[in-house]
Formats: sequence, C-alpha cells, structure tokens
Amino acid sequence: MNILIIPAFFQTKRRPTLGSFFWEQALALKAAGHNVTILYCDTYSVKCIGEYVQYSEKNAENIQGISIYRKRVFCPLKHGIEGHKGAFAKAVLELYDEYIADNKKTDVIHAHCCVWAGYAAMRLSEKTKIPYVITEHATLFRLHKDKIKNKNKECIAAAFGKAAKVICVSRAFGRLIGEYTKNIGIIGNVVDCGRFHPLQEHENARKNSVCTFLTVCYMGEEEQLYKKGLDILLEAWADIAVKHQNVKLIIGGGGKAAKKVVEWINKYNISNSTELIGALDRNEVAARMQQCDCFVLPSRYETFGVVYIEAMACGKPVIAAKNGGPDDFVKDFNGILVNPEDKDGLADAIGKMINIWEKSDKTYQPEKISAFVRENFSSEAIAQKLEELYSGLVGNCREGSC
Repeated sequence: MNILIIPAFFQTKRRPTLGSFFWEQALALKAAGHNVTILYCDTYSVKCIGEYVQYSEKNAENIQGISIYRKRVFCPLKHGIEGHKGAFAKAVLELYDEYIADNKKTDVIHAHCCVWAGYAAMRLSEKTKIPYVITEHATLFRLHKDKIKNKNKECIAAAFGKAAKVICVSRAFGRLIGEYTKNIGIIGNVVDCGRFHPLQEHENARKNSVCTFLTVCYMGEEEQLYKKGLDILLEAWADIAVKHQNVKLIIGGGGKAAKKVVEWINKYNISNSTELIGALDRNEVAARMQQCDCFVLPSRYETFGVVYIEAMACGKPVIAAKNGGPDDFVKDFNGILVNPEDKDGLADAIGKMINIWEKSDKTYQPEKISAFVRENFSSEAIAQKLEELYSGLVGNCREGSC
C-alpha cells in the first residue's frame, strides 16, 4: 500500500526529536512492507526570521527507505495557530504536484494533527479524491480551545467532518474531539521496543542502596512545567525526602525553563535528593528508564503520554495522574494513578513504590509490564491496526463509496 503522511510538525536538524511520534509510526508502516512518503511544510513567522534565513534542511531526501519532501514558507502574519493554514496547505499541494502526482500512486493520506496538517489533507483529498484520515494529538483542544477563532473552528470542523476516519490516541481525547465528529477510532502511539526494553536480569542487578525515581519532560517554557506537573512532583518529593534517606529523584529534560525547576528544588530544600541531568537523546532516555526503579510524571493533562509507555516497555512501573491518556493503560500490575494536582496522593504513591522496593516485593514484574507494551503499542501492533483501517478505506473507495 502507498501511504502519504502529512505531519503538522516534524524533525529538523535543530530539533531532531520533533514529531517523533509521527516518524516512528512511519517507520512501523515501512517495516510492515508499505511504501511511505512524507510531505511537510516548515512555516516561519517574523520572530523566527533568523531560523528562516539559516534554514538548511534538504528539499528531498530518503531516510531509512522513507521519502521526505519539504518546503519552507515565510508567513509574516503567522501567530500561534492563526495565519498560516492557507500557506501550509498550498505548500503541501505544491509538494504533491512536484514529487508525487506523476510518479507515485497514493492509496491513502494520513495527516497528524488537524491544525494544519488535517486541513492540508482535506484540500489535497478534494483535489485528488484520495481518502484521508487524521490522527489527532494536539492538547490545543483541551488547553487552548477557547483561543481558536470562529473562522478556524469552521476549517477544523470541515477537516474532521470530511475525513474518512479520525483517530485519537486515547478515549478521553476522543471525547473532546467528539464535538467535531463521531467518526472516531482509538489507536495509540508507537513505542520503539527495540530501544525501550528491560535489561537482562544480570544487567538489572541492584548496584546501590538508593531507590531511584525518574521523570523526563521538555522544559522549553514554564507553561510546560506546569502542564507536566513538575511543581506538584517537587512539592510531593519534599515530603518524601524528609521521611526517606535512600531515595533519589532524577529529572531529565532540557530547555530554558530548567532554571525554574532549580528554584523549586531550592525552595523545598531537596537538592540532596534530586539530580537534574539536562537534555537527553532517545538512547539516553531509554538507558535512564532501564536503570530507574520507577518512572513518575503527574501531568495535569496528556492526550496519550508515550513517555509512560516507554518506561513500561523497559519493565518499569509508573506513577501518573488521571489526566486523560494514562487512564487507558496504567493498570494495577504496571503502576499507580493518582488524582491531578493531589500532592498528598502523589506522595503516598511514591511512598508505596519505595516500600515495595525496600521489601523486594514482586508486585511489579518487569516482563509482564513490558509484554503488555509489546502486545498493544509495538510497531508491529500499531502497524496492524492501521493496516486494517487503511484496507477498509481503500476497499470502500474501490466500490465508489469514499
């Protein structure tokens, strides 16, 4: 099958992990035997003119068997989600005409995020009559929905409404998108189980007497810290540090807002039991997850929460908040769910994990936890779910009902 992917944002040389969910899904489809092509428009506003001038991405390249075509567009009026949907869609259509139309047959278009990849997919589908699906990931629809202008709401509703299927990464998120369409399916994100997996038993032997908790998040803006609940975590950790001497909280993630985390650490006097380790690449994240005893991140909201799944793929139990995404996959055998912003409940959950660790309790079995991830979120599992969806859409089009 020939699959055309349109991501709303995508990896760059400056930010190589941007859009990693989209890329890993593309790789999963390629590994399953499909031909995968990516069309992407990089849009730049006036405030990003320096990056625009220094732009050095290739217009066309092939990475791991996937063709990637890019176009950069300068959008002086771009502001937030406003002002560039037309430019984004126009660039995607131009890329299609330039690289795809006369060279490659396309069976299905798969957009990631309605704003504005889904809108571009709708415009391309109107031109080509190829069916399109949208996988929605954006927290926009939970955190900033009141900021969407009415004219853009109309475009979003049209893109969702005309899609052959809208995919959401969790049931809670699907309920939010339900105001736009009822044609919704649930398919989670891909986890690279080749990278994220438990260490062998001899590698996983306890090397010291410290119970280690790990949290990882991007710290670009202070808003991100609050979204991920870092303030609640550090406040709860202050209670833990008073009661336990053999514990450590390792905090991974880069960005200018890391200085706020340092302020909180100093405020709660927990510098002796916390460690900031800065930005991590994907391999470093996996290594840290393999070495920790528990992953904890009490986000106020997650559409999915792939970082929890990655930790579970490494065989580690997780502590998460009941915030939407993790509600679907955190079970008694792989972790603990607490209420959002519940500092005392979070401290209790961390205390339970410490107690289990101290007793060498077998409540959380690494192989059982990782097997759950392989069965539900591995590249093979997600590719199979997408194949079934695509096949149904292509079959309907051949019968003239798309």
